[in-house]
Amino acid sequence: MNLLKKVGVVLSGFLAIWLTAAPLAAQEEEEWEVSAKSFVIMDAKTGKILLSLNPQLFLPPASTLKVMTAMSVVEHLRLDDKVQVSPHAASAPASKINIKPGEVYTVQELLYALLLSSANDAARALAEGVSGSEEAFARQMTQEVRQWGAYRTTLATANGLPADNQFSTAEDLAKMFRRAMENPELAKIMSEKFHTIQGDRELRNHNRFLWTTPLAVGGKTGYTRASKHTYVGMFQKDDKAIIVAMMGSQKKWADLRPLIEKGFELEGAPIAKLPPAEEKLWFAKRHTGKTTKYARKSKKSRQGKVMVGSAGSVPAKKKTSLKKKTKSRKSEEENS
Repeated sequence: MNLLKKVGVVLSGFLAIWLTAAPLAAQEEEEWEVSAKSFVIMDAKTGKILLSLNPQLFLPPASTLKVMTAMSVVEHLRLDDKVQVSPHAASAPASKINIKPGEVYTVQELLYALLLSSANDAARALAEGVSGSEEAFARQMTQEVRQWGAYRTTLATANGLPADNQFSTAEDLAKMFRRAMENPELAKIMSEKFHTIQGDRELRNHNRFLWTTPLAVGGKTGYTRASKHTYVGMFQKDDKAIIVAMMGSQKKWADLRPLIEKGFELEGAPIAKLPPAEEKLWFAKRHTGKTTKYARKSKKSRQGKVMVGSAGSVPAKKKTSLKKKTKSRKSEEENS
């Protein structure tokens, strides 16, 4: 009888603890909808991952790869070195700035084209300037980024266009961007909205956050049909700075805004909800610097729910449920 009483007391204790803990756990959980397959929010100062979803999932990086290209280039060439454009470099598909065979540019000019206009032709020209060919450059760059900590990245191009055996992870992208921002020249380039080369060729940065929030420090966008939207960038509020890396997104800006908000919340520096301003930006042709805003209807896209409790990884199999896309997305320019 005493044994039964003891068992009853133990079971009652467990029940009381469970009933008390359940509401607390529910209060700690928060959820939002994202379509991205993978993301990482990192403390930019320490490199600590604050929150992640599938951080080591192998995915195509698209043009975020160009950050690594720039990092490798500055290891081997001086900014004032000259690079002559080859027919192969000039023939790269969009996005591009339409450099011509035989033209000569400085490394610095091509880096601006690479990181602002996401120019695939500039990427090839720089790769050839370093290693003689894009293929040799990609092999060399793969070894370099692994030495720098991107252990799960394999590269086959200098521009991120679709290629066999080319992949990275959100964690590797965040690590590489953190290192890139330690280079004053690369940080300066990625922070500029516009830049003029060759006297009258104006380049525009594809990172729309530079126009919509003062928190944006620098970043790189990417898109191909295979990769969907990719992004890596840094944001700063006072003495707090975060890096957000995202891959496989169906709705780039809408996915990124809550990640930025969550990052600063986890850093103990919460910010106001970011308005949906990026989708409404429109830039005049020839990048004159004048911008006009217009409203666009939102489109349905595949969505996934991410449950957030504390700083750490979010188990994908338990926390993410994806719905099939209901409407096909209009094709975008490759590797923007």
